[in-house]
Amino acid sequence: MITITDTCNHHPCPPAWQHQIPPESVIFDIETTGFSPKSAFIYLVGALTLKNGSWQLTQWLAESPKDEPEILSAFSSFLSGFRYLIHFNGEAFDLPFLKKRCEKYKLPCGHLDKVQSIDLYRMYRPLKKFLGLSSMNLKSLENFLEYSREDELDGQKLIAVYHEFSRAKSPDLRRLLLLHNHDDLLGTAALFSLSAYLELLEGAFRLHTAPSVQANQDSLMLTFNISLRTPIPQPISISREEGSFTASSSAAVLQVHGICGALKHFFDDYRSYYYLPLEDTAIHKSVAAYVDKEHRTPAKASNCYCRKDGYFLPGFADVQTPKFYRNYGDSLFYLECTKTFLEDFTKLHTYVTAFLRNM
Repeated sequence: MITITDTCNHHPCPPAWQHQIPPESVIFDIETTGFSPKSAFIYLVGALTLKNGSWQLTQWLAESPKDEPEILSAFSSFLSGFRYLIHFNGEAFDLPFLKKRCEKYKLPCGHLDKVQSIDLYRMYRPLKKFLGLSSMNLKSLENFLEYSREDELDGQKLIAVYHEFSRAKSPDLRRLLLLHNHDDLLGTAALFSLSAYLELLEGAFRLHTAPSVQANQDSLMLTFNISLRTPIPQPISISREEGSFTASSSAAVLQVHGICGALKHFFDDYRSYYYLPLEDTAIHKSVAAYVDKEHRTPAKASNCYCRKDGYFLPGFADVQTPKFYRNYGDSLFYLECTKTFLEDFTKLHTYVTAFLRNM
C-alpha cells in the first residue's frame, strides 16, 4: 500500500464556503474495479479535510489487489477523528461498497457506522430545476461551477490503468490514478458553494425597499431588489410566465407579473350558501333568508364564490392568504395585491421566498 498526503495550496477553500462545511468532517471518494462489491474491489480511497483554510489530502493506493484490506483498515482508522463523512452519491454506491468489502475480510467497520453521513447529491438535488440543469451528476455540477479538472479519464477507463499499474508499477500510471481521485475530491468540495442557492431558497436575503410597482388597466409588475446573505458562485437567470429572476454574486432582481381585473374567491362549504344569479355571487344561507326565493338557488361548488376587483399576484401553497381564481377548477390561483401587503416587509419576504421556490 502507498499512502500519499498533500496540502492543496493551489485549491484553497474560499472563506465564503467555510461556514457551510461542518467541523470535524472528511470528504471521501473511492475508486473501484467495477460496480459490484461481489466481483470488484477497492484500489484507492481518498480523503479531504479542511485545516486553516486549506484542503489536506490523504490517499491510500493498493499497489496490488492483495493490499485492499490494508487500505480499508487505514481509512477506517483515519475516520476515528471525525464526526461527519461527506460524499457525492455515496449512500447509493461508496458506503455500501465499503461495508461489503469490509465484511469480506471480516474487518470491523464501526467507524463507518459512527460518523454521520452527508450526501451532497441528495442535499443539492432539489436545485436541479432552479439552476436549469439537465443532470445532477458530478460532472454536470462541476461544469456549472466552472470547476477545472486536470484529469481527463473517467472511472471506467481507469480500471485498465490500474491493472496495468499493479503489474508495471509505473509512476506515470500512478499519477493518473491519484489525479482522478484528487480532482473528484476537490470537485466534491467545490459543491459546497451550491449551499448559497439553498440558503436563498430558504429566505436568506434582504429586501431593503418595497418593490417598485408598474400597473395599468389589465396588468401589474412588481420589481424587487434583493440582497443575498451569501454570494452565489455563478450568476443565474430564470424566466417564467409568472415572472423572472436574475442574480449575480450578492445582488438579485425579481420581477413578478400580476393581473388586474375581477377574480373569484370560492367558499369551501358550498352547501351552506345560495347563489344569486342576478348578482353573480354566493351568500351564506343565514343572510340569504332575506332574499326572494326566485332570486336564489342552492349553490354548487362551481358557483359558490364572491367576486373581487383589483390587482392580483400569482399565489403559492406556502403563502397563507385568501385565494382568488379566474375560473372554477383552475390550478393557478392569485392573491390580492393591496397597499397594506406592499408595506408589510414580513409578508413580502414570505411571498418572494415562495415565488423563488416555485420557479
